[in-house]
Amino acid sequence: MVNPALQSAIEAMSLDERLELVEYIESTVDQSQIEVTEEQKTMIQSRAAELQADPSIGLTWDELNARIGSRWV
Repeated sequence: MVNPALQSAIEAMSLDERLELVEYIESTVDQSQIEVTEEQKTMIQSRAAELQADPSIGLTWDELNARIGSRWV
């Protein structure tokens, strides 16, 4: 749970400041300490196989960027 005072401070930030904060937080996370369970690995492999069998169920990078970009308008 986020400390309410911290949450208030974050909400008061501009979009640019919040994005900078996200980048900072991400840089402090040690990727090697993130564990992927066997169940998660199985799910990833299954989804990758589904996509390989039917590429139409996925999005290209351009389509993904367009979809994400439309949410910020």
